[in-house]
Amino acid sequence: MYVRVSGSYKPRRDIPIAVRELKTFSPSRIRNWVREHKTRKDRVTGKRVQVNVTPESITMWFKRHPDVLRRLKVEVVEKELEREAISETMLENCAFFEVASIKDWIIKLRAKSPNIREESINNFVRAIKHVCMGHLRVRPKYVIEGWGLKHPDRLSLRDAMLYVSELQKKGYKTRNKRLALRSFLKAKNVEGWNTISGQLEDAGKYAHLFISKEKINEIFERVKELNYTAYEAIKFVYKCGGARKTAILNAHSKDLDPQERTIRLYKKASRGQPKRIVEKVIPADIWKELSLDNRKGKLFDITSVELNALLRQAYREIIPELAKYIPRPFHFWRHQFAQHMLRATCWNYGLVARLGHWTVETLERYYGEMDRKTAYETGRRYLAKI
Repeated sequence: MYVRVSGSYKPRRDIPIAVRELKTFSPSRIRNWVREHKTRKDRVTGKRVQVNVTPESITMWFKRHPDVLRRLKVEVVEKELEREAISETMLENCAFFEVASIKDWIIKLRAKSPNIREESINNFVRAIKHVCMGHLRVRPKYVIEGWGLKHPDRLSLRDAMLYVSELQKKGYKTRNKRLALRSFLKAKNVEGWNTISGQLEDAGKYAHLFISKEKINEIFERVKELNYTAYEAIKFVYKCGGARKTAILNAHSKDLDPQERTIRLYKKASRGQPKRIVEKVIPADIWKELSLDNRKGKLFDITSVELNALLRQAYREIIPELAKYIPRPFHFWRHQFAQHMLRATCWNYGLVARLGHWTVETLERYYGEMDRKTAYETGRRYLAKI
């Protein structure tokens, strides 16, 4: 229960009192509260009359005192949340997306990045849901002891830092959760949100999945002996931008453009979203070798199971030291495209990212940064041209 103050109007004192009592930041409602509770002495009659302020003057006062506004928001929200029971039902997917702060955050994400994918938004929201539930891992489930259930509006900077700390103690990856927490706390105007780092971790985590061109050619020759279609598929993906297996196995002649020497490939659809179309450039030698001018129907008539089995056999024979580190045999060629293309272009992340449909950040995280020697030698070559 807040005490109502009578007497002359003092904004620094009275506006916070009105906010706490009304539990609102509406300028018009605060204006009405001031009119009802505050008076001033009329200079002509000497009598006390109601104080009239405009909603605009209250809005401007909030703008001039952002620290007071921020503290009041935290205080009012906490008071309101004390009345609200937090249950697992509220943390179910559909209900969680309807929480006001989550909806506001999603609106800000879309406004900031118009091309953001729904899949990325869903991953961010799921990350915050896991934080609210204290889940460090989903399968197998691991919950922070004593964490309980937290309303997203109640998540504080300290909660975020504690959660990240628990992830680190268990040796789990933290970056995706850190990015989600950083973005969500910023959207809520939580002071110190940038304390949560967005830096990369494990830069170059797939850098070890690199083999020489000699080994690549050996694998090509061995797979060609085992199955010519499998050979065509892996050579195509290696030389044409590192597409994913589903897209390659569904590649069709009707999606070829002979004039541009490109092909449209269809990536697997995300939940509730249509298939994404990516375009790949086909080098002249591959166009000729695969006789793409004469192809009709699916380009690669082979099953995923058969393809993976053939590749595993070739890896065991030719690169046994790496075979156990390649859980996705066909995807290995997407790695090879990225690694060899980065080296061929002197680590031109922008170009390789565009061709392979990555982000520059992803390439740096997966394959590391250009080494100092390459950077300096390449730099000297280009410095002479400017």
